[in-house]
Amino acid sequence: MERLRAAAWACVGFLGAAPLAACDDRATALSPPALREAASAPCSIPREELPPAAGGAWPLPALIEQVRPVVVTVATLRATSLPDGRATPTSPFGRSAPRVERAIGSGFVIAAEGLVLTSEHVIGDAFGIEVQLSDERAFEATVVGRDPALDVALLRLRGAGPLRAASLGSSAPIRPGDDVLVIGNPFGLGPTVTRGIISATSRPMGAGGLDGYLQTDAAINPGNSGGPLFNAAGQVIGIATAIHEGGRGISFALPIDEVLEILPELRETGRVDRGRLGISFQEVTSPLARALRLPGRMGALITEVEPESPGSRLGFRPGDVITSVEGRRVDHARELARALRRSKPGDEVKITYKRGGADRRATVKLERSALRDPPPGRRAPDGRAPTDAEEPPFGVLASDALEGALVESISPQSPAAGHLEVGDVVLDLNGAPVRGGADLTARLLAAGRQDLLLRVRRNGATRYLAVPAR
Repeated sequence: MERLRAAAWACVGFLGAAPLAACDDRATALSPPALREAASAPCSIPREELPPAAGGAWPLPALIEQVRPVVVTVATLRATSLPDGRATPTSPFGRSAPRVERAIGSGFVIAAEGLVLTSEHVIGDAFGIEVQLSDERAFEATVVGRDPALDVALLRLRGAGPLRAASLGSSAPIRPGDDVLVIGNPFGLGPTVTRGIISATSRPMGAGGLDGYLQTDAAINPGNSGGPLFNAAGQVIGIATAIHEGGRGISFALPIDEVLEILPELRETGRVDRGRLGISFQEVTSPLARALRLPGRMGALITEVEPESPGSRLGFRPGDVITSVEGRRVDHARELARALRRSKPGDEVKITYKRGGADRRATVKLERSALRDPPPGRRAPDGRAPTDAEEPPFGVLASDALEGALVESISPQSPAAGHLEVGDVVLDLNGAPVRGGADLTARLLAAGRQDLLLRVRRNGATRYLAVPAR
């Protein structure tokens, strides 16, 4: 999920900054009674206004004219510190004047009374939110609810009259090759239309996270985040979410079906409660299956267990592989992620898992979920681990970290190249904890030509890597 959020921030357009002496809090959540006043009218676009379709498809310009009014620009103000970390400028009155960043994203109207969906990272910690309609009218917006897990936020426009609302379709029938439109406000240029196809479905983004992102080659740029992805019938089938860090024509949208599942709860309570097991996990690849001595690719491999969590009290350990939930086989990590995403606090869940090749069964009671920032891999103030070899074992040079060993460099032609990355923190080697750079170096040297099973922390997320010897 952290990789997704980092990539998603690339979709937000930042418009510069200016010093302000004080900021009012205009982005507070509505009270529960106000939430219940939210619109309940169905969202629809009057299809009868479209000219007759030729060959089963609406003429593109006519389709764009129909859907463009539901797309909005979301402008936010947020306080930041100076880039170099120095204290903020001081006003003539001797008070600290925070630096204010202006950013833009996109969104779309889902109810005539002025409910707008956008991405949660577009809102972030903004203290002011303004939404501009396609006719250039602007309204102050308040946050009705947000779900950081899905990266969705629901806004309400103050004083907005009856608005045209989007038709929300379904992402389930989407196939690679289907035509799609993206409308948003990239780079602050104003309403912009791009066209493309669905390149792939069910793309995973982050360990243990949502597995079903839609990939498209329709151009998505900074400022498009939170905007709608339309199908050829003018229905919203996704929300523009992220740009691939290193590719062109590779962008991702959150499937609308995921949003529709949580929308009623988001409107009513302002948040989404999910059952918490307290584990991180990843897909079992073929190399990992061999390293774990599994009969084949199966299940979800536990990479980390949160202290004092249901998973910790149950006795889960990193390296356990969950193979079934409530009697349903878990062949892929995404199936476990989906089951947990649909669970609620207090649910009792029957789980089967493998440890050391043996099946184990347990029942666990889920707790209320609480999003947290995973602890980053931090370097201790110690020196680099010594090595006697001209070429470090497995090509890895590491130093001490607060936990494990921090990878400082990797030889390009070494067995670890393409598996480990500089900045990874190696926590375990072949099931045993790593206690610093020197310990990792010594154990890599002793491993010789054996295959390795590493547990590493990368960008705040913990995962297993299988490194074959050469």
